[in-house]
Amino acid sequence: MIVSKYFSQSQLKGLSKAGDVLLPGTKTSPSFSSTGCMSHMDRMAAYLSEDDLSGLQMLLSLFRWTPKWKISLLFKLCNKSDKIPSFFGAALRMLEIGVKGAVFSLYYANVTKPGYEGPKVHDAIGWHPKLVLRDGELPGKKAKMNYENPNQKNVDAIYDRAKSGHKDLRQWPVKKRLEFITNLKAVILENQEKILDHVQADTGKSRFDAITAEIFGVLDFLDYLEKNAVKYLSDRKVATPFALMGKKSKVFFEPLGVALLISPWNYPFYQAIVPICQAFIAGNAVVFKPSSATPLKGLVEDLLQQADFRSGWVQVVYGQGSSVGDALVDAGPDKIFLIGSQAVGRHVMAKAAQHLIPIELELGGKDPMVVFDDVNIDRAVAGAIWGAFTTTGQSCTSVERLFIHENIYDTFKQVLVKETLKLTQKTDIDGSADIGPMCTQNQVKVIAAQVADAKEKGATFITGGSWDGKSDHIPPMIIEGVTSDMLIDRQENFGPLLPIYSFSGEAQAIELANDPEYGLSASVWSKNLKRADRVARAIYTGNVSINNVMLTEGNHALPFGGVQKSGFGRFKGEFGFYAFTNIKSVLVDKDSKKMEANWFPYTAKKYRIFSDLTRALYSPGKISSLVKGAIHGLRLETYVAGLSKNNKKR
Repeated sequence: MIVSKYFSQSQLKGLSKAGDVLLPGTKTSPSFSSTGCMSHMDRMAAYLSEDDLSGLQMLLSLFRWTPKWKISLLFKLCNKSDKIPSFFGAALRMLEIGVKGAVFSLYYANVTKPGYEGPKVHDAIGWHPKLVLRDGELPGKKAKMNYENPNQKNVDAIYDRAKSGHKDLRQWPVKKRLEFITNLKAVILENQEKILDHVQADTGKSRFDAITAEIFGVLDFLDYLEKNAVKYLSDRKVATPFALMGKKSKVFFEPLGVALLISPWNYPFYQAIVPICQAFIAGNAVVFKPSSATPLKGLVEDLLQQADFRSGWVQVVYGQGSSVGDALVDAGPDKIFLIGSQAVGRHVMAKAAQHLIPIELELGGKDPMVVFDDVNIDRAVAGAIWGAFTTTGQSCTSVERLFIHENIYDTFKQVLVKETLKLTQKTDIDGSADIGPMCTQNQVKVIAAQVADAKEKGATFITGGSWDGKSDHIPPMIIEGVTSDMLIDRQENFGPLLPIYSFSGEAQAIELANDPEYGLSASVWSKNLKRADRVARAIYTGNVSINNVMLTEGNHALPFGGVQKSGFGRFKGEFGFYAFTNIKSVLVDKDSKKMEANWFPYTAKKYRIFSDLTRALYSPGKISSLVKGAIHGLRLETYVAGLSKNNKKR
């Protein structure tokens, strides 16, 4: 689907229909629509007057629903417009100049859509005029740019392109930006298996994990944008107080400029498309840096190009974070959004502070699952297994500490072990595996150190204890006897590790769940929803699921983010739009002769009247305060008007 700044989809279909009537193609030359030349329509429309543009829009809207034979008849009549009465003849001449001019100009300029490989018009007709393009590079065609380990000169060029892209993008209203989101949804669906192959090649995760978290989650988020972006990004009227009567107050949501997005390696597709589109829909150009461990090389930019995203709107930069990431931060984006580890978050935040760049961080968690003794054990066990081991435990909201009420601890543990041992682990191609290998060898080493430390300090590995400490197929591990001095208890477990603990009551469960460092997500399980709600409120965290696990991420209307060392800021949901906008307050007054009461000159009498007004407005009693406030307000206004007249006489 072509997206135009000036024409609706219906009008573009009318243009395509009219173009194919005028230029249906021959054995040697292509038809108008097959070349995709109308994807360049905006380049022409940008130079039309407002009247000519609106007239052309109206004609194309009519053509959308007019049969081709009637369009053909109209164009034949155009050739005889001089023999038709003036009013109708003039209309036909406008039709010929407007529509024929647009169609022939696009077609014979020999412009085509990106990727068109059919016969070229100029070759077919044997005529190659010299063309001068007024607006620089063609859509989809980029000047040579190095996005692989760019040096400082390359980085500067990338940001120059992004700034230019932002100037263009902010002129597109939100409704028009959403057409690109709709395009992208269609492109993702069309390329679903290719995307999954890419994700599996880079991460090794099971195909079912990949389709649910990476494909379905992304499409659901894009669907949320389609339904809500206009509402949340539209100008908003807000109340104006009595003291400012006669004035109006508004809030504008404007793009910040260029957003630098840095994503982790565990969900490379989801954590690319979701923040990119969140920033884009608000009108920002994006510089996106994926993890060097799972970069999905070339995939994101290919999909965006297929969806008709324009040059400079989104650029993907590859390389090590320690070098490329630093250069991208130092280049001065207008906003930084990072998902990663605490160490990386601290480093990027320190560099951003040097330039006073606003930043949002999502830095992982140590997520507790609290299970009370009134639950359905089979269901809670199934939730715990999936929550701990999905994506081989490599999720920032994985269950990392399982707290089970002492009354059901033994029974729960027995079922937990039995069901965990049923999991299949491999990299599959048909969706039959439960979990895959670890994504990176570096993370294998981190898990090996945590496991060795726990074993040395006396922890019991009920499952997975025979792992050799080297294989990237780390088996799911259920661990008892974990103490606070173990790495496995203090560090984030980005792997298939599930420490289990018992608790005796609600207060103890809350104390255990409130980890002193992290606060990203949690889950509370109880048939008693009042108790579950009470505990959910008491856990200091950014997200809580009740009688489910990791599900706050499944509702894109919910904001996502953490507290404490899990980071700060929110994306997704209504608040996610505002993470990438300048929220501008606007107060509108009429242009008049009226002077404000708080302006100079100050006098003793003005002070007394204003003091009476203040007491009247904010004293108890709504009706009496309004009546008295109106009286004193009128006194003040009359006095200020008199002062203004006297000043003019001086």
